[in-house]
Amino acid sequence: MKRGTFKDKPRKQMTRSAFKRPTVKPKRIKKKKRDKLPSVKTMRNKCDKLLSPLIKRMYPTSMFGEETQVAHHFIKKSQSSALRYYIPNLIPLTNAQHQALHNNESFWSTKIVQIRGMEWFDDLEAKKNEYVKTDVHFYIENYKRLTEIHDNL
Repeated sequence: MKRGTFKDKPRKQMTRSAFKRPTVKPKRIKKKKRDKLPSVKTMRNKCDKLLSPLIKRMYPTSMFGEETQVAHHFIKKSQSSALRYYIPNLIPLTNAQHQALHNNESFWSTKIVQIRGMEWFDDLEAKKNEYVKTDVHFYIENYKRLTEIHDNL
C-alpha cells in the first residue's frame, strides 16, 4: 500500500469572518499579599549588632574594672544556640582583655568561673544542652526581647 503525500490530502477552505471578536481576559482578583519575613541571616545580624551596645549599657565597666568595649560569649556560640543571646553568658571586657582571653582561654575561663561562681556556671551548663530551633522566628523573638531590655535601661 502506498502512503499518501501532503498534496493528496483534501484541503479545507479557509474563510474569514466579517467580524472578529476581541479577546478579553478575565480580570484577576488580587490576593492580599502577606508580609514577607526577613531572612535568618538578616535577623541574626541584627541581634548580634544589638548585643554590644546592650552589654555596654548593662555593664559600663568590664569584669576587671575598665570601660566595657566588647561582650565575650563564655560558652561559644557554636557550642550552644540557646546561650547565644543569654545575658549571663556574656562577659563584659575591653578589647585588650578579650584578646588576652582568646590567647589563653583555659586560664581565663577558670578565673571567670572563680569570679562569677559555680552556681552561675551550673546554670550555663544546664541551659547549654537545651535544643533550640534557630529559624527566623527564634531570631525575631530574641530581637524583640533584646530591644525591650535595651530600651528599658
